[in-house]
Amino acid sequence: MQSIQAAMKPASAKKKYDAIIIGSGASGGMAAKELTERGFEVLVLEAGPMIDPLRDFNMNKFAYESMYRGLWRPGQKQTEQWMQDTAGEFSSHFYVKDTENPYTTDPGKPFTWVRARIVGGKTLHWGRLSWRFSDLDFKAASQDGFDVDWPIDYKEIAPYYDKAEEWIGVSGNRDGLWWQPDGNYLPPMALTCGDQILKSATEKLGWKLIQPRVAMLTQVKDHHRKHGRAQCHYCGSCGNGCSVGAMFNSLSSTLPAAAVTGKMTLRPNSIVRHITVDQNTGKAKGVAVVDRVTRQEIEFIGKVVIVAGSTLESTRLLLNSTSDAHPKGLGNSSGVLGRYLVDHFGGTGASGYLPMLAGRDPVNEDGKSSGIFVPRFRNLDARTKHPKYLRGYGFEGGASIGSFPGNARRTPGFGKEFKKTVRRWYVAPVSLTTRANMLSRFENYVEIDPDGVVDAWGIPVLKIHIQHSENEREMGRDAAESATEILKKAGAVEIRTQNVMTAPGRIIHELGTARMGNDPKTSVLNKYNQSHDVKNVFVTDGAAFVGAANQNPTLTILALTIRACEYLTEEMKRGNI
Repeated sequence: MQSIQAAMKPASAKKKYDAIIIGSGASGGMAAKELTERGFEVLVLEAGPMIDPLRDFNMNKFAYESMYRGLWRPGQKQTEQWMQDTAGEFSSHFYVKDTENPYTTDPGKPFTWVRARIVGGKTLHWGRLSWRFSDLDFKAASQDGFDVDWPIDYKEIAPYYDKAEEWIGVSGNRDGLWWQPDGNYLPPMALTCGDQILKSATEKLGWKLIQPRVAMLTQVKDHHRKHGRAQCHYCGSCGNGCSVGAMFNSLSSTLPAAAVTGKMTLRPNSIVRHITVDQNTGKAKGVAVVDRVTRQEIEFIGKVVIVAGSTLESTRLLLNSTSDAHPKGLGNSSGVLGRYLVDHFGGTGASGYLPMLAGRDPVNEDGKSSGIFVPRFRNLDARTKHPKYLRGYGFEGGASIGSFPGNARRTPGFGKEFKKTVRRWYVAPVSLTTRANMLSRFENYVEIDPDGVVDAWGIPVLKIHIQHSENEREMGRDAAESATEILKKAGAVEIRTQNVMTAPGRIIHELGTARMGNDPKTSVLNKYNQSHDVKNVFVTDGAAFVGAANQNPTLTILALTIRACEYLTEEMKRGNI
């Protein structure tokens, strides 16, 4: 933290930085690390405030310490953050206030946009699941004919997955599944007794159950220790802020690494209105910024602009960056900027109890920050082809004792017998929830709100147009049935099948809208995350994705960012930027 504080020196409006990085989360933090270590002098702009872990992290807080048991205080969701369903009392300050940061949607077509404007971004509370994509994902169109392939393949990005995993520290197993590629892992977090029962049941059905690959330090290497990261001590409160840095986040990892080079300037509370353009060259000149607190207007100048504000904020910025040279938005000559918006979906699955575990003594299972994962088992090949939908899904979940007996809400009764029943089943819950692939479709898109809605700083907001297709609905129905089948095979009782899909955005994996591709007429970026139209602009977050796969996207974002920074460095040496 001391090194980051030193990087918060005044930013100069007169200086021309080698690179301006917009965003301090997964991609922005990694870009800062990679470029400063290559000798670039960078300015990192974050729209939200700086973090003080002693004040803002609540790693060791428990629900019983809160008047509202860690949930929202009455009326808070309606008046401040009504969309941030993932937050609670101990972490709500990590998220934006929707009253200050509105957006609009079509009637009956909701989108839940969960955002974090704070130094570190969503890495402060992300789920830490770190999966590689395979050519089943990168080359999906070649297999089923829908949409287009990515302009890269697995072999091309594999070395950057290696680098990302080595830096952030990923614990897991090498499971030997071609469609879920292995990496180089720290020791995995062990499965619980209930997880082992689920594993046996899943394998009896011919599917796989593996230990999740999570960005958690089960061992500490020298480069982790150098920046003050410590081994996970299984407190189970990752989403409230990890004070020891065991979970990867940019605040405890990439930003300190950039800061110690002496080449990073970090400016919090800096909301970027638009990217400025040199009218003579058509290239990006810098950025126009409004200070979140003082509302002062400032312009910063840079040789290169790295857009890493998260998928939709980055797209909003590009759409708002209009000029004579770019009337439809910066880098939008193709007209596809804002198009092909996707999110993963969940909501479908099953839950119940494992009777063989009922009534046992509680043990420390809620401290483990991982559960189980059932990798995709549909549409891998001709043998596993499903007749009603394309692509596939996996399951997250597990069987473990939590810190709070959530099953009590569904348990009937009152008094002594009620307490007895709650205690009996509290130690035996089991659940599976879906993480599924949404198809990338042109008709799912964002635009600048046509009715002139603006945020608290007068910046035009997005209108989001999105809905699931029949492909997703068929997949959701199959996932609910498959989850129920696994629990039945495991011997679970009181099984409840859930078949209500989450609204787009709720899984917080929004992707696409500035896709990469080889053809400038049908894509926004090239295969190195560089704008086809504006050579000194790179978009390195999830906006660059061509398809969603069904795995969590952050590791791929990190790998693509490392690769983009390497390419950018070489292109600048050649004088091409």
